Amino acid sequence: MLLLKNLLLVSIATTLSVNAQSPAKAAPATTAAAPALGNDIPLAGWMIFGDKTKAFGPKEEAGTITFTGAGFGDKGKNGAVYFTKTELVEGSTLELNAKVTFVGVSGMGNFRYGIFQKRSKDHSRGWLGYCAYAGIDKKFPKGGLFASEAGNDANFDSSTSRTLGESLAAFKNIKDGSYNLTMEMTRSGAAIATKTSLAPESDPGSPVEQYSVTDSTPSTFTFDAFGFSTHQVLSADSIQFSNVSLRQLTK
Repeated sequence: MLLLKNLLLVSIATTLSVNAQSPAKAAPATTAAAPALGNDIPLAGWMIFGDKTKAFGPKEEAGTITFTGAGFGDKGKNGAVYFTKTELVEGSTLELNAKVTFVGVSGMGNFRYGIFQKRSKDHSRGWLGYCAYAGIDKKFPKGGLFASEAGNDANFDSSTSRTLGESLAAFKNIKDGSYNLTMEMTRSGAAIATKTSLAPESDPGSPVEQYSVTDSTPSTFTFDAFGFSTHQVLSADSIQFSNVSLRQLTK
């Protein structure tokens, strides 16, 4: 009996000793949210539709793309630049940034721009995507962000497309100077959320337009062009693009 008691005491002492020497288990590490990964997408082929002789440019120098020339501001001009067809997959974002400089604005200053899936490089009709209106236009006192419909045959800056929303910022006229242009399109399920703004470089907190809308019935999830329009009322002698970047962000 005494032997059994001694053996029990030895066993208890050994267990206590092992437990004392064993390191405490570390709490499971908290996994931080993965940062968004970005792929830069090159842009190439800047052009003005109908300008077969390149009378209006572009002139490309030190990362600045300039369109100008005799008669450039007489009528509205539609232009574009292209990139590899890119699919907006679930959770991803297309992010466009650029500085746009207007010189010689003499009209009301209406500028239109957007990201699209082109139909052809020969014309700006029937493109699919999203177009934002900036600058004063009597027909659109609060601007508009438009989504084009499949099968349309209108120019990409046409107001006949679906209206997704009006400007969140008080609409202002476009004047001579530089503006920061941003546009983000994010896919969530079958919808695309679009945020965009055009703000003076000298006063970035006062955009001339700002939109934040969601399209629940997109006509496309692939894009390969940035289109822009000086429209007839802008009458700018020249328009310049610089610091242009396009990225696809994924999580």
